[in-house]
Amino acid sequence: MKRMIYGAALLLAAISTGCDKNESGNSGGDSGTPTPSEERRITFTTAIAATRAPQLEEDGSGSFTPGDTFTLYAHDDAQGAATVDYSIGTTALYWRDLTFASEGGKVHFEACYPKQTLSNGGFDFTTTQDAAGDLLWASAADVSVGSEKPVSLTFRHALHRLVVKYTVEDPSIDASQIETRCTACATARVELSEGRILLNDSKQTFTATNKEVSFLLLPQSAEEVTLEIHAGSVSRTWKLSETDFSYPELEGGKQVTVNLTIADGTIRIEGISIEGWGDQGTVDDEIIL
Repeated sequence: MKRMIYGAALLLAAISTGCDKNESGNSGGDSGTPTPSEERRITFTTAIAATRAPQLEEDGSGSFTPGDTFTLYAHDDAQGAATVDYSIGTTALYWRDLTFASEGGKVHFEACYPKQTLSNGGFDFTTTQDAAGDLLWASAADVSVGSEKPVSLTFRHALHRLVVKYTVEDPSIDASQIETRCTACATARVELSEGRILLNDSKQTFTATNKEVSFLLLPQSAEEVTLEIHAGSVSRTWKLSETDFSYPELEGGKQVTVNLTIADGTIRIEGISIEGWGDQGTVDDEIIL
């Protein structure tokens, strides 16, 4: 009797295993034909390269967490396109959802965080200095339609980060009360499908108070960026291009650090270094009021 029960159990296990194989996404019944490409799921792996994100490390790199949502733009060379708000750990995207995609073709993916409302593959953007003011973007080109290999998206900064640090050698000045004003171009058209930013002419002044401050700026000419510092009775205004900053453009995904020393009624630039977001150069300069 025990042998009969054991044999029946083996038979049941064999039948169950056969059913599992037939029901898997890699085969289509007894014929063994592949799952149609439009029924295959599109999966994404995301990474953040030295950039601000919902979860950050000291060097600026980080990662998304389940529930974070970015805008995904899919398109091909024949002008077919689709926009998806993709939530990490929630969204299930299949090739059939991209109605423009055809077997044997290629699809390009672009993405941005935080999510945006797209028009013709782009959107209007205004820089702010709050938690939602950063802009990350990523791209993956020439993904084969029907591919089941995860699409890798590495998000990078679209903006530039300008950091100003003060060393105060004047006891009459409270370092925490130093006011820094930064005036720069603040609005643009972001062409996500082309990976470029088109500046508008309008400027905005951002103000921050402390001994170390930072500003998120659109990539632009150093000639367009003005710093105004107020420290007690001491003040000074100058364009970034009027220092020895030897690069004409503030580049996206990079950081400039301006180190200022205030002493004896003067504000001295001890040096400008690029760190964290990419190396763009070094400046040593001195400004006397």
